Amino acid sequence: MPGKWIVGGLAVAAAGIGYYHYEVHQVEQKLEEMAEALQPLGRLHYTDVRIGLKGNLHVDGLLFEPRNSAIGRMRADRITLEAGNLWQLARLRQTLDARRLPRQLGFSVQGLTPPAGLATGRQGDMPALWLDTAGCGHYEGAPPDQLMASLGYRDIPLDFSMRYHLEDRHDRLTIHSTLGMGPLGQGVSSGHFELQTASNRARDVAPALMTASLQSLTVDYEDRGYYPALMELCAAEMDMTREDYIEHHQAAWLESWRAFGLQPGPGMVEAYEHFIQEPSGYSLRIGPIDNPALLWTTLDHPGQWLRRVESSLAVGGRNFGRLELRAVAPRAPRSPSTPAGPRALAPAPGTPAPSASPPPAPAIAVDALDDHVGRSLRITLADGRARHGELLTVEDRHIRVRRRIGSGYIDAPIAIGDIADIRAMR
Repeated sequence: MPGKWIVGGLAVAAAGIGYYHYEVHQVEQKLEEMAEALQPLGRLHYTDVRIGLKGNLHVDGLLFEPRNSAIGRMRADRITLEAGNLWQLARLRQTLDARRLPRQLGFSVQGLTPPAGLATGRQGDMPALWLDTAGCGHYEGAPPDQLMASLGYRDIPLDFSMRYHLEDRHDRLTIHSTLGMGPLGQGVSSGHFELQTASNRARDVAPALMTASLQSLTVDYEDRGYYPALMELCAAEMDMTREDYIEHHQAAWLESWRAFGLQPGPGMVEAYEHFIQEPSGYSLRIGPIDNPALLWTTLDHPGQWLRRVESSLAVGGRNFGRLELRAVAPRAPRSPSTPAGPRALAPAPGTPAPSASPPPAPAIAVDALDDHVGRSLRITLADGRARHGELLTVEDRHIRVRRRIGSGYIDAPIAIGDIADIRAMR
């Protein structure tokens, strides 16, 4: 009897080893086919393919070298397909061939290094870090690659994962994702949906997803040093102390939302002020929503969508209430080359001359600002943007202006070196 058990065990082991090498060979064959298809664009390399004991299929050491050297190489330390266990991995191809959705499946990329220059953006695009760099002088609206290089970060490895789990009764779907940005920060999201589907067949699940109800969506961000480093860089750029620059940045951050046609509500402004003082992390929770897809199609503006759903925003464990964004008229920031206004046209013959407009207020010299403390001023910066507010104090290299923000006020410093023109408000 023991001999039979030994023979049976050896047969199972042999079958397992044979299956292992068969699956690895199948993956290697697909990779070779992909490499051949990419030949006109570049060369695809990998170092190893293996299967883990938990049913994870790993492809290690991927490298894509484009023929166009101006694009740059793309690397990934590891790409993983997560089936949950060895049995599910063995059945994965059969499940997909039957057009069924596996109960659980995941995909992750570790140590992804995108090509240099990929994050520069196109001319005329809204800068990706527009809000982060608001008020940062030369770095305001800078391409991410340029900003990261100035912060001392190069070739930041990205870690990305997404996985889902479908309950046995096919009535609940959970989607979890992570995005790690090396020494900068990490984002994590989890969404829980309720489905009305009779099976895990693709033809049943696809329409059920269109009408699924969202029970909750949670997004968490953990800062690992990005925001403190950015505040230090911008404070040096603006020749301010860190505390003065943070005040300056908060006012510029609020105004920068207008480029998107939005204005944050008081709770969101307070939350950001709390976060930027000691950046650690924040958490956003949205839901429940009966049918998010239908709700989104019936609304014209993200602010309307937020007003119709439950949400909560927390920073450092402190709750700041609902996430609120109000619709306002979009206003793109002016560049130095933007003209002050349209050129006046000569009146047609016989047209009565228009009444003369009042002359503009005389310019105020910087060295005369002490005489205007307490007055409302219009300050035009060197980049063409304008600041309005009551002059509070005049210091060696900065002035401090009180600006009205919604129903409250904020005291913001302005570097004297950034000022192009100062005039009294009428």
